[in-house]
Amino acid sequence: MKIEKAFFAAGSFWDVQEVFDTIKGVLFTRVGYAGGYTSNPSYYDVCSGHTGHVQTVEVTYDSDKISYTALVLIFFQIHNPTIINGQGPDKGPAFRSALFPVNERQKQIAERIKRYFDERNEYGKPSTTQIYTGAAFFEAESWNQKFWKKHEKIQPV
Repeated sequence: MKIEKAFFAAGSFWDVQEVFDTIKGVLFTRVGYAGGYTSNPSYYDVCSGHTGHVQTVEVTYDSDKISYTALVLIFFQIHNPTIINGQGPDKGPAFRSALFPVNERQKQIAERIKRYFDERNEYGKPSTTQIYTGAAFFEAESWNQKFWKKHEKIQPV
């Protein structure tokens, strides 16, 4: 088993976590905030749009079972990366599309896949997905972790 981490932002982290939790080879996920300029932001700080952070999902996975490439391809298929600052009903910079590679290999893969989707004009216009290196990740509050599992009766449509 080879354990690695990856970080994805594609709208509400509750929805993104729900998807990645179903992927074979994903061992664990947790939600948090990355890409901003303050330390230890709260959910309300981030949603205000004043911290620069984006709702992010940390994915811990077994790279012997699923590759980073496959995870990035899934990322690009579970949201519309051409929408600036939002997905569905969630609007603002906290919900933008972003990747946070943890090393040069992940960065090259993320850039290559983003370029692939843009060159194929998969979405009719270029991706707005931002790729950040060296961004700190701050774990979100416990009530945000596995939110849809805790609130099954109010699943998103």
